[in-house]
This record gives sequence, structure tokens and C-alpha cells, in this order.
Amino acid sequence: MKFQNKNNSLFFNELTKKVESYFVGKGGSRLADKSIFIKAAFLLIVYCSSYFLLLSGKLNDFFSVLLIMLMGAAAVMIVFNIVHDASHKVLFKNPVYNRLAAYLGDLVGMNSYMWNIRHNTLHHSFTNVAGGDILLDNIPLLRISPFQKKLWIHRFQAWYVPLLYAIYSIFWVFFLDFNFFIRKSMGNYKNLRHSRGEWIKLFFFKLFYVSYMILIPWLVMNIPIGIVLTGFLIYHVTAGILLSAAVVMGHCVEGPQYVAPDEKGIIHNSWMQHEWDTTSDFATDSRLVHWITGGLNTHLAHHLYPKICHCHYYNITKIIKEHCVRHQVHYPHHSFGKAIISHFRFLQIQAKA
Repeated sequence: MKFQNKNNSLFFNELTKKVESYFVGKGGSRLADKSIFIKAAFLLIVYCSSYFLLLSGKLNDFFSVLLIMLMGAAAVMIVFNIVHDASHKVLFKNPVYNRLAAYLGDLVGMNSYMWNIRHNTLHHSFTNVAGGDILLDNIPLLRISPFQKKLWIHRFQAWYVPLLYAIYSIFWVFFLDFNFFIRKSMGNYKNLRHSRGEWIKLFFFKLFYVSYMILIPWLVMNIPIGIVLTGFLIYHVTAGILLSAAVVMGHCVEGPQYVAPDEKGIIHNSWMQHEWDTTSDFATDSRLVHWITGGLNTHLAHHLYPKICHCHYYNITKIIKEHCVRHQVHYPHHSFGKAIISHFRFLQIQAKA
């Protein structure tokens, strides 16, 4: 599977030159600045302190639930703000440090090795391409592409999708990672075999996660296992809703295209134009949304220039907006509220397509 041609667009060539000029003015570095490391330290402190406060057993039920929800949100924000950039190798100049930072994803339940294949290699190379973007078909009950098999239940997906999003985080931790490990093909990867070391790390980190999230609270706090599992579910519902809300609004709204390669595996476009056609921004003026999502609201900047830390995307998005005005090109974006509405309309359209 490959693209038909390389980018030869005046629009994108000029845009890239403007982005490069921005970095010349910033001293040239595309990596994280100190604000990212301050945020990373803050998120890790929130996650760990919430855990140990809960483990103390000195909080009432109300504050315990609040801390559980905060911990679930912090886990997703660690993935958005640290693991995501580390996996793109844009946190540190040293690749070893990036790899170590990516392991934070394993510590909060996901498998960073499989994430690198799913997200960096497949999703970024073949965004919204049937058979190429593995993110398209990992939930059979959700139809987000006209090239997916249509089931009768998809007619109601706009109604039941909030439930799917609520359980997506726990579904990822306990099913998706294992399912992808046993698959023999994903996109351009054929006859897949993963090293013994990656299999060992998969089970080691999953067991470690279950141990500190379920077994240790049960043993240390001496409370019924049902209460521990209820807290664990609340944690993942919070994480699942935040994770899904940020992710789907970059591609699963009205506007972004879904395509399939021809019989020879050719995608009739250039990669850069394809990324533009398949991606959308939301709430780009909100510093808060940008801070929480690790820049995923400025998704066009990320997909066009994935080798840049998200601390730069807010300013790069301004460059993109101004460039669109100059060239009279439509800038694909929604406000936060309209993105949510558009997502549900998108689901209804895909259910009928």
C-alpha cells in the first residue's frame, strides 16, 4: 500500500516553509520545551498522590470517588501529553529517553510497543484508509468508515456509542492489546511475529497494572473486592470518556474523508494532501483543551508535522489558519460543541452509507 505521488503542491510547500521559518525564530528545536516537562511532572504527581491518598483509606466515599475520577483523567493525560510525544520521539533528543518515557503508557495499562505500530506506523501513514488504518475497525459495533461491513445494529450506534466510549479504556487494556498481538497482519505488515521480549513485557506490565490497581488496594485497605472493582470501573469510565472524546473529534466528524486503495494498493493522492483531507481540528482557540489533550485539538498540525512536539502546535495552527485565508482554502475545524454534534451526525451518516 502506497501513495500515488509525492507532494508537489504550492499550498503545502509554502506552508512547510512558513513552519520551518517559525522554528528558525524559535532557535530551531522541534522538541519539548520546559513547559512540557513541568506539565509532565504535575500529571505524574497528581496520578501518584491520588493513588496513595486512596490507599490510605482515610477519605470518605465522596472524595474517594473524586480522586478515582481524577486519577483516571490523569492517566489519559499522561498518555496524551507524555507517551504520545515520546512515541513520536519529540520529547527528548536522546531516543533512549523517549523510549523510557513511552513506558509510562505501559504503567497505566496500555502496551506502548503495540501503540507504536497502531498509531505511529499505521494511523499516521494511512489515516482513514481501509485496510491501512487499524484504528478504523477495532470495535465491530462501531462503523466509522463506508468500507466497513454494515451490521443492522449500526443503525442505533449514535445512541449506544456513549456506552462504548465509557468502556473503551478498559476494553483497550484487557482486550485490544492482546488481540493485536495475535493478529498476523495489520496494514502493510504481513506475517507478523513479535519478539519474545515484547511478549514478556506485554504480560509483565499487564500483571503489574492489575497488581497495583486491584490486588494491592484490596490487600492493603482490607475492603471487599467488589468495592475495589467498582472503583476500578469508575476510573476506566472516566478515562474512556476523555480518551474517546479527544480522539474521535480529529477524524470522526463531518468533513474528513475515508478512502480505500485500488486493487494494486495505490492511494490516489499525495500523503500530505491525504492527511489534510482526512483530519479536522476542534476548539483550536482553547488553551485549556490544548493543555488537557496534549495538542490533539490541533490535529491538522500534528498529522502534517508529526515529528514536532505538541507545545508548538498552538502557534503552528495559527500559521495554518492564516495560510488558508491567504490561499482561500477551507480550514477544516469545529468549535468544541459543534464537533460533538458533528460527531453524532457523522455516526448516523456512516450507519446509512
